[in-house]
Formats: sequence, C-alpha cells, structure tokens
Amino acid sequence: MKIPARDLKSVMQSNDVGSIQELMFGTMLETDKDRPPSVDRENSRVHLYLRSSSVSGICPCCGKRSDTVHCSNFRHPQWMPINGMTTFAHIELHRFRCENEDCPQKTFVEQLDNARRNQHRSDLVNLIIFAISVFCSDIAASLICQEMGIMVSHDSANRILSHILVEDDPDIEVIGVDDVSLRKGQTYHTVIYDGNDHHLLALLDGRDGAALKEWLKDHPKVSLVARDRASAYASAITEVLPQAMQVADRFHILQNLLGYLNDIFKANMPQQIFIRDGVVMDEPPDKVFVPSVPIDSPEMEDLHYDNSPPMDANGKEIPYCNKQRNENRTRDKEYAKNRRIKYERILNLRQEWEKTGHKNKKEFARQHAVSVPALNRYLGMSDEEVENILEVNEYKKRKTDMDDYMNIVFKMLSDGHKPALIYSYILHCGYKGSLDSLINHIKAIALNNFNIRLRKNFQAKETYPEDVTIIRRFDVLKYITMKDKGKLKDSDVAKYYEQIRGKYPAVKICAEIWDAFYPVLMGDDPDKLDSFLDTYENSIITPFVNGIKRDIAPVKNAISSPVSSGFVEGGNCRYKATKRLMFGRSGINHLFLKTYAISIIMRQGKSASSLIENWLTS
Repeated sequence: MKIPARDLKSVMQSNDVGSIQELMFGTMLETDKDRPPSVDRENSRVHLYLRSSSVSGICPCCGKRSDTVHCSNFRHPQWMPINGMTTFAHIELHRFRCENEDCPQKTFVEQLDNARRNQHRSDLVNLIIFAISVFCSDIAASLICQEMGIMVSHDSANRILSHILVEDDPDIEVIGVDDVSLRKGQTYHTVIYDGNDHHLLALLDGRDGAALKEWLKDHPKVSLVARDRASAYASAITEVLPQAMQVADRFHILQNLLGYLNDIFKANMPQQIFIRDGVVMDEPPDKVFVPSVPIDSPEMEDLHYDNSPPMDANGKEIPYCNKQRNENRTRDKEYAKNRRIKYERILNLRQEWEKTGHKNKKEFARQHAVSVPALNRYLGMSDEEVENILEVNEYKKRKTDMDDYMNIVFKMLSDGHKPALIYSYILHCGYKGSLDSLINHIKAIALNNFNIRLRKNFQAKETYPEDVTIIRRFDVLKYITMKDKGKLKDSDVAKYYEQIRGKYPAVKICAEIWDAFYPVLMGDDPDKLDSFLDTYENSIITPFVNGIKRDIAPVKNAISSPVSSGFVEGGNCRYKATKRLMFGRSGINHLFLKTYAISIIMRQGKSASSLIENWLTS
C-alpha cells in the first residue's frame, strides 16, 4: 500500500500495537469470547463485553501482590462513542484475596487503567466532558455531548468542574484589582489577576475591600497593584501592604475627566446644535412633515396598479367600503343614536298595533303622533327590514378627485403594501386633489375593510428642514477628546467647530482642559502633573483636581510606571463572556472555577487535562 506523502512522517514515527482493542482498552483487557459486541440501533448504543486477562493484583491497602482469586466483579463504564453511538464497556474483573494476614482489607478488586474507581465513565470521556463544559454552560455542554454520543447530565458536568486544581502562588508580586458585577446594580465581586501572565487569581465576594484585605494578608510579597480609582481598594491596599506601589488606571482617570467635561457641556449647551447658512441658531427651527417614502423613490417604478375594480380569484368584483366613517366621531355617534331611537319606536308601534287587535289605523296614528302613510310603511316592513334600520345606509358617493385612485388604494392594501408607500404612490401617479382627502380615504379604506387603524400623519415623518445642519453635543465633545482629529475631517463637527466654539465658551474651556491634561497623563514626566493641578485648582473642574490630589501617588505612578490596568480590563472581558455563556446560572464558586480554567488555558497555554490531572490520576 502506498502511503500519501503528507502522512508518511506520522507513519514513520508511530509505534506498533497488537490491535485496536489494545489501543482502546489497554493490555489487561481482552474480548469476552462468549459474548460478542452488540448494537442497540433503536437507542443508538453499542455494548462491548470484556474481561480481565491479569492473573494477579496489588492490594490498594497494603501494597502486597496477590494471585488468589476470590470471585468476579463487573463494571459498566461509558467509553468513548463509536460512530456517534453511546458505548458501554461491560467488564468482568477479578476480586483477589489479600494474602497479608495483617491487612484490614481482606479482598480487593483490580483497578482499570483508563477508568477511575467508582466512575461511571472512562477518564477520556470525563476529560472530553470537562473540556467542553469549560467553554460552555453546563446545559450546553450536556447537549453537545449527547450529539457526540456521550450521555451526561448538566449536574455531572458541573461536578467534574469542581475537581479543578486551583494553584495559589503566595509569592506573587504584581497583581491587578477591579470590581465586576454578577448582576448589574445588585451583586458585585472583586477580581484579582496575575500581572505576569494575566490569568485569574481570585474572585472575591463584594467590593468594599474587606475580602481584598484578607487575600492580601496571605500574599505579603505583593509589591505592585494596578487598580481603578475605587477608594475602598486604595484603603485596603494601604492598610495591609503600605509598601506596595499602587498604579491608578489611566483609562479610568480619563473617564473621570470626561464625566466632568460632559457635565459642563450639559449645563452650558443644548443637546442639539442647529446651523443654518454657517451660523449657529439661537433656537431650534420648526419641524416640517415630509413623506416617509419619497415620491421620486426608485421603488415607485416597480409598482404597476390601475384603477380597475378589484377582482377575486373567480373574476368577481370585490365590494368594499370607502366611506369616511368613525364610530368615535361625534357626528357618527349622533347618527347611530338616531337610528337606535327610530328602531325602538318602530318596534313599539308594531307591538302596540298587535295588542289593539287591528282596529282603526287613523285613530291609532293620531294617538302615536305618526302619519297614516308612515304607519302603513312601518307595519308593512318585514322583520329583516326592521333590523336593517340599525345598519348604515349606503348612499351614492359624490364625485371627488379620489375616484380615479380609490381602487388602487384598496388593491395595494390587499397586497400588503404600507400605507405610507400607498400615499406616495398615489401622488406619484399624478393625484392633484386635496392631501387631506387622500389621507382620510386611505384611513377609511384601511379601517372599514382591513381593520387597520392608522395613526395621525402616518404618511409623513416630522423632521427639521433640509437646509439645517444638526450636530449633537456629544459629537462636539468626542471631537475635542479625539487624539487623531483627522478621522473626522470631513464631518459636520470639523466643518463648523470654530463657529460652535465661538458660540459656546464651554467648548473652548473644555478643549483647553483636555489638551492640557491628556499629554501629561499619557507622557512620562509625573512632575508636570503638579503644574496642571496648580493651574486648575480653582476652576470649573476643582472636584476632579481634588480627587487627583487625594490619589496623587498612584496617579503619578500611572504616568511613570510601564505597568497599566490593560490586562485587568482584558481579564474582565473574559469574565463577562464566561458569565454570559452560563446564562447567569452560577454561584460565585462555580463562576470562579470556570473563569479560572479559561484564563489558565488561554493565558498559560495549558491543556484542559492538566487542570484535573490530580483527580484523573488519584
């Protein structure tokens, strides 16, 4: 057989094995010749029958070898699936009698190489379940394994996770600290990351600094802590490890300054800035209504409707109501009330006439204040005609400009087109009549025939005039704080920035503050920070300056130290992704183990098996 070149190196490096069975089950197991393998296709299961070939065993209690067989025991572990079918290995093992008379354990069962004691699955199956569950929720891991042919519940996947060996290094020197939420606004935790390889070290309950103090007491060699501006963490670190260098996060410092600048903008500028003819307007312009669908839209060219009557599938004309009625309108309510009065009066006259025994009509009409011809008409009506009095009479509609477009409206509504499109299409077709009449007829046909109640001004959207440029207050602040302003060189903000700056003094003030502080914080000379603080000590950002002074050493360390909190924010992203893939169904211990495992695998390059190696080999 000729071996492909791409596989030749692998073949040359491989070792000979006696059989595939030896590779799957090891040398101590052999096929039970009395019971061949069986396949349960209905339940998609494979059953393999094996027996031990060993003639002796080692007592797990005293360590002495014994070759005296006491009896046989059976184990039925789940093995790696074959062809996607759940595979069970039914193994007959020897129970040996311990020959050491002083050993308290009189008999023992030989142990399998590939399945731990008291386990329902082989080690490899457990490892596969663990590797999947690390990066999925327990329920998702269970479902994925079932598709592969591994039967496991989400609780079992959860229990395997508890066997992760968490290694704590008491000699750690550089760490990062931050707070994360389990439930936003409700439950918060403190996370600690290794400053070297950035893996998760601890997930502590709360963010008040109490748990952090206890953790720091067990790690006295910590010499540098990257943290945010939280005072609780600063106090805890200073109290337990006063000699440790604290490095404030530059991102959070800039975020604090942006918060103050944003407050200044809110207090001195409108949310939207309107510019017409290059001049910033003092007041917003009046809004105008424009069609939601432009009349000259290319979409109109694909529509082809005429005013022929609508037809059903059998070629019969479809009747519909195009009258403008509204049961909530005062006029229509009055009409309905009068129809009810007339209906009840006719019913009463007919009932009274039956009671009189058909006597003198003239006298009966006089008594009920009705003419004889009217009485004859009422008495001659059928029951159906009397009931029809409550219905709206369909009078012939007078000719209007909409007559040439009424059928178009009905057919377009029948085809599911949006009313706003129908409005624009009618105008596109050349309608020259009243716009209010067009709007009212579309509303009437939609309500009477399709039970669609349209909102006021359904056909248009309210917007500002086209000759007005609108710039958001936020966009101005974004332009001020952007490092590379060339990215916005073609934007409206860049075009009208000088006009806005001249109109609102707050823009100039905030721009000067940002331009003075950003180079200092992102530079490498912490002494320049003192000059900035002196300049703006009594200014509009005095609270920000006072906050920097209270945390002056960590802020200066952020300028001079090469260490930042970037790795902390990266770790937080892994934490958030893990929390979300678990759908929030987790306690703090389970969440820590899963996040810890992910960070170890991703940051240290370890395999999943190394995390539970002690459990697999115990």
